[in-house]
Amino acid sequence: MAKKQDDSISVAELFRGLSERLKLQAERPNIYGYMPHDKQIQFHSASRRHRLYIGGNRSGKTTGGIAEDIMWLTGRHPYRKVPQGGVRGRIVGVDFIQGVEKILKPEMMRWVPVSDLRGNSWSDAYDVQERTLHFENGSFVEFMSYDQDVDKFAGTSRHFVHFDEEPPEDIYHECMTRLIDTAGSWWMTLTPVMGMEWMYDTVYLPGINDPESNISVIEVDMTENPYLDPNEIREYIKNLPEDDVDARQHGKFVRRGGVVYKSFDKGIHVVPSLEEVPTSWELYASLDHGYNNPTAWLYHGVDSDGNVITFAEHYESEMIVSEHAEQIKLINKSIGRNPGIYVGDPAIAQRQAVTGTSIQTEYAQNGIFITLGNNDVLSGINKVNTYLSHDIKNGKKPRWVITENCVNLIREIQKYRWKTWASKKSERSNNKFDVPHKKDDHAVDSARYFFTLMPDLTPIKPIDPPPPSNLGFPEGRDIHVPRYDKNSKSGQTKIDGDWFIQGADEYMGGEW
Repeated sequence: MAKKQDDSISVAELFRGLSERLKLQAERPNIYGYMPHDKQIQFHSASRRHRLYIGGNRSGKTTGGIAEDIMWLTGRHPYRKVPQGGVRGRIVGVDFIQGVEKILKPEMMRWVPVSDLRGNSWSDAYDVQERTLHFENGSFVEFMSYDQDVDKFAGTSRHFVHFDEEPPEDIYHECMTRLIDTAGSWWMTLTPVMGMEWMYDTVYLPGINDPESNISVIEVDMTENPYLDPNEIREYIKNLPEDDVDARQHGKFVRRGGVVYKSFDKGIHVVPSLEEVPTSWELYASLDHGYNNPTAWLYHGVDSDGNVITFAEHYESEMIVSEHAEQIKLINKSIGRNPGIYVGDPAIAQRQAVTGTSIQTEYAQNGIFITLGNNDVLSGINKVNTYLSHDIKNGKKPRWVITENCVNLIREIQKYRWKTWASKKSERSNNKFDVPHKKDDHAVDSARYFFTLMPDLTPIKPIDPPPPSNLGFPEGRDIHVPRYDKNSKSGQTKIDGDWFIQGADEYMGGEW
């Protein structure tokens, strides 16, 4: 009788355990219950070696990334051949507290089948000290974060790296080194809230523009996640700051901090390259000098109506002045004449401590005589904006266009933005900066030095003098409205030779 009772208890416990597991599977399904939406399928099935999965908030990026991790670690991938057993992976989050502990680890715990873990349990499989999860087949994945020093990312090779959100450039490159001897893969799952930083040029643009690139780019909008309530999406979007809508809803790269040249439009301001330069144009060349940073020379033509076309560029780093001068002479030879004026950064007049000469002097010794431009940054930016200004619908064309071969100028002008505070906290507590962000600004600075020579196109609004009036003073007085020149006492009125404050109740020079 006792044994029968024990058997019934055992069976009851078995069914209770099975019921709890079924309930858990319904509430928190593992990878076997993963039902990817269309963009997640596109991400998993992408054929290129590396993948950028970029999208709005709550579009399923991290879930898709963790599912991809599990497919590799278990050796069960529905779309590509992965190493069988002993896969060495790395997942990198923003930080340990918010990124790893609150997002990545819970997501991994949700989707990984415990039967695939070492010891068939998370507690047996996860090494707390090493932050490493071990699998029954010998695979493992380590959790790291961007707040670690870059040297922590060195070490032995890995088969894959999963970057969750945008990595710092130095950490990205260190992780790439870990993939060399395995011919490994990486994927990034992110919302591009950092804007057009290094990753835009290094990862995103090659992925979408270069058919030979080994990077697949999958872009997903919040609205493409079928598991989100459309009403909740609309409620979230309506409260977003303007700068955040494209990034957080659509997953698009944006220029953080505000674009300096907002009216620039590639479809309007970029024109085909020139076959020859008209002889009727006045020619100018402008310089922003650098060594570690690129030196940027630009060539500008000005027609008889004062319209500007920038048609050639020389953009190179780690070259000495004589080498740059030689390139300028070659461009002049190809055009058939020299620019009438070379203009550059006033800083090139400063003598160098080692040589005792200046960059301006070195160019002069090589036959290039440079006029110093005006380095009033805001004034120069305002002038450039007047030449970019257009209203195509009403027939107003821009006064400045750029030929398509000036690729560095075009790239920089699209990304040129105002400086921002280092943290969101500082941004909330301070006024916005009135200076541009000092990065990738070599060609745009060169252009700005040129435009300091050009006429100011800002229309001058005439100030109409106010109509004569007694302004509340006694009738019969000789009232003179002040003239707007440096000798006038603006805001005062002269009556019979004495000055009064306009609207004052008290006579300031005599009696009524």
